[in-house]
Amino acid sequence: MNQLDLGSPLGSFDEREEYQDTTMLRLMSHKSVLRGNSRSPLAFAFIGTAFVALNIWLKVVRRIVTALCCCAIFTASLPAAEPASGWRGNATGLWPNSKAPLEWQRLAHGPLEGMRAQADRPTQADAGNTPAAPKGLIAEWLVLGPFSVSDAVEKFDDDLLGNEAAVSPNAGERTGELEWRRVAGTLDDPMVFGAAGLPWVELEKPDRFERNRIFYAHAHVYSPRGGRTRAVVEHCFGLKAFVNGREVYRQAQRQGGLGGYEPISRHELAYSEAPAGRFEFDLQPGWNRLLLKLSTSNRDDWKEANFCLRLMDPPNVEYETKNIRWMTELPGRSTSTPILVGDRIFLAAEPDLLVCVEKTSGRILWSAANNYYEALGAEQRQANPAYATRVDPLVAKLKSEPNRLARLALRKEIQETLEHIDWPQFEMNFDGHFAAHFGIVGFSMPTPVSDGQQVYVWNGMGVAACYDLDGQRQWITRVPTGPLVYGSSPALADGVLAVFLGELFGLNAKTGKLLWKQSRIHKNIAAVLATTFAGQQVFVSQLGEVIRPSDGAVLFRPRNPIDGGCWGPPVLLGSRMYVGKYGVKELSIFDFERVQPPSGDAARWEPELLATIELALPREHSLRPDGSWLDRSTAGSPLVHQGLSYSVDIYGWLYVRDLETRGTVYYKDLELDGLMHYNAVPVAASPTLIGDRIVVSDNQGTTLVLAPGREFRVVGRNRIETRLERAWPLPAQETLAYAPPIADENCLYLRGERYLYCIGEK
Repeated sequence: MNQLDLGSPLGSFDEREEYQDTTMLRLMSHKSVLRGNSRSPLAFAFIGTAFVALNIWLKVVRRIVTALCCCAIFTASLPAAEPASGWRGNATGLWPNSKAPLEWQRLAHGPLEGMRAQADRPTQADAGNTPAAPKGLIAEWLVLGPFSVSDAVEKFDDDLLGNEAAVSPNAGERTGELEWRRVAGTLDDPMVFGAAGLPWVELEKPDRFERNRIFYAHAHVYSPRGGRTRAVVEHCFGLKAFVNGREVYRQAQRQGGLGGYEPISRHELAYSEAPAGRFEFDLQPGWNRLLLKLSTSNRDDWKEANFCLRLMDPPNVEYETKNIRWMTELPGRSTSTPILVGDRIFLAAEPDLLVCVEKTSGRILWSAANNYYEALGAEQRQANPAYATRVDPLVAKLKSEPNRLARLALRKEIQETLEHIDWPQFEMNFDGHFAAHFGIVGFSMPTPVSDGQQVYVWNGMGVAACYDLDGQRQWITRVPTGPLVYGSSPALADGVLAVFLGELFGLNAKTGKLLWKQSRIHKNIAAVLATTFAGQQVFVSQLGEVIRPSDGAVLFRPRNPIDGGCWGPPVLLGSRMYVGKYGVKELSIFDFERVQPPSGDAARWEPELLATIELALPREHSLRPDGSWLDRSTAGSPLVHQGLSYSVDIYGWLYVRDLETRGTVYYKDLELDGLMHYNAVPVAASPTLIGDRIVVSDNQGTTLVLAPGREFRVVGRNRIETRLERAWPLPAQETLAYAPPIADENCLYLRGERYLYCIGEK
């Protein structure tokens, strides 16, 4: 934790004062002897007492001033949450002492770099003002059809254009009675929250569907560099693809592994992956012709006439890098934050892993699974020999298997085996909403927490565990929760580990034994926090509720607590709590400095409500272009720094408040390029202070570096463009980052979907 070391100066100050007091008394006594005791004992006593009283008064004044200075320092700069490692790395997102470089890059130099596309035949050699192909999607096509055939499968290879591979049309050109018409390609819209459908290109409206029809779709694609390119496709029925007149793909019937964004969760929960169609080809530098030939079904089944195609760089694309000291491949994705404990980094990985990484090298030192099977007691294992004969060999094989798809198959086999042995024990009882969005939150959303000696992990299965720093498990337990819902990062206070899954539970941090359950705390998404208010360690919920660790009693609850649109926990600094509400639109500030420590169950705290600050925004800011309402939700907590608060909504707008005047300083579109769909949020990471700069990240590898203050000023723009293998038509860009960065003195650590990055000078 970034703290000022005030122990030695305060100790030295006390010793100096004690020495001065003793010296003054000795000096007064010595003077009385030299003067032959010329003053009366009473007078001497009065004078001596006055000197001592004066010195004591000065001493008290000095202590008060020192204490006020220290309090001001802590309130303005230091994390108040305890312990040091947990949510946001240190619970505040403040890393003022870090000297980590704030400029880094990992830029992919492949065919997608600078790629553009248009429907009409190009009239010039360069791209000019041709629209970009965002994330590999083509925004406009020319479509010809439908052509009627007797059978869409048998006649799929018939050339209906006469040298179809050579066409290079313009809008309005005719072939017989049919005309090439413009059709808009659907793009991923960063302003449409929760879109479930893939970016389909619709060739015909569903109400006009007919069997045994053929369509052509054509686009001109410009690639400055050219080179090996990959396309991932899903299509309603048959699809054939030509690039520059050469056939590169053919599938006469329906091909699709995903169908929409919502099934990402279904596939993850089933430990399965049904791949979409995929083909590779060479683009030449400059303009290229891309022709698709598509058919509708020859049966009364699929009624669509559409396709989804996304272009990608291959995974072996060349990169240009700067200030990336190391990058370590992780065994699974996670939206949680890594934590720093000494020379080690601890992080979670799907579906159940705690991973320990060496900070200096990025080497994985150890990992440990935390699930229902691991939480079985010795007696339960011994009572059924099937665990040893059928499950243990699979678990051992999983630990040594490096291939991702092979690990998926093993996890599926393990889960099916466990359910066959004891269905009630191992059935996953999911809440429907959590299951539907599992593809973004997963089991590993909770960030681990550490007291510097032990590391505690909690996951969305309802399993908690404790390890020492070398990976020796101290305990593991399955908490008796209800249906599996969104988990929250755990917190440590007063020897209690607080975990949330539908309700708040308190566990003995030494043993894992369940101490209490608090059903009144039933809404909590991101994290439970720990801090000290009024001299007492307490837990704080996402909604600002304050809980006593010893028995789970609720000491304070804000009026009308709701979680609508605000998914991050409060910020705790000194005696103050900053609680968001209605997304980014409202921020309340509570001060616990004067609350009295509670005594008994009936006692409740009444902190001072210093302010409730509402953003001054025009109504149109909360409207979409079509006039519909747009909630300005936020997935992160605000950053509080030097009298201002900084909040970012999920769409990438920054909002700055003045905490003293309660005014809106400014709000600004950061012009980030995040990905939005049913299981993706463009901006989720909380704003973070690194040194004297603020960093804000989207989920597609872009991080802005901003100067703090009352004026909007961008001082840096960083980009990591790591390309991944994709079995579905998703962007090849690694999802990076949902978690805010953490920092030490010289480096910054950024968590991505596949890799952990160390940003530092080499």
